[in-house]
Amino acid sequence: MKLQLALDTPDLVHELDLVGKVAPYVDLIEAGTPLLIREGIRAVREVRRRYRGRPVVADIKVIDAGEPIAELAFAAGASVVTVLGCASDEVIARVVRSANRYDGTVMADSLSILDIPKRAAELAKLGVASLCVNRRGLFNQANLSREAKVEQIAALIRQIELPVYLAGGINHEELMLLRDLPLAGVIIGAAIAEAPSPVESAKRMRDILERRI
Repeated sequence: MKLQLALDTPDLVHELDLVGKVAPYVDLIEAGTPLLIREGIRAVREVRRRYRGRPVVADIKVIDAGEPIAELAFAAGASVVTVLGCASDEVIARVVRSANRYDGTVMADSLSILDIPKRAAELAKLGVASLCVNRRGLFNQANLSREAKVEQIAALIRQIELPVYLAGGINHEELMLLRDLPLAGVIIGAAIAEAPSPVESAKRMRDILERRI
């Protein structure tokens, strides 16, 4: 299971400093949407330039145009570009075409998708390589235990044909449960970035995934 670090604040200097501290413990580095809105594709370029050993995810969440937008990110060094899974098939196909030219891949985001397994099957046929599922708001989770919530997520994942990356406020305790699920990866932002010691938090995340604790 891979650990994807989400850089979600619109402060490139701060985020580059964070990556410099925790890069040894993460597998992918995501230039988050707020960062891209403020800094543009420069954010992708700067992360890529400094940390060539880690694939860069450009969380653009493409919804329109497709190819021209994806081209900017892939040309700047992104390995993965995100699209909204609810975008039209034509837009998604264009992003996939761009990815193929740069030997990159496309990750779809499940936001606003009502039937995630059905749409995931369609996305796979279009050439999408993975799906980001945000656990927030997936189910009516009121009064459910943490274990019950994880079991509901597990049941959903087993219906999805694409490799799944799970996002949405995941902390260390939840990661202990999630590591047993058939996930391709987890996307972690605040639990590392806002921790008293981001390095210790990232190291603990890695230790959990590697089953050292």
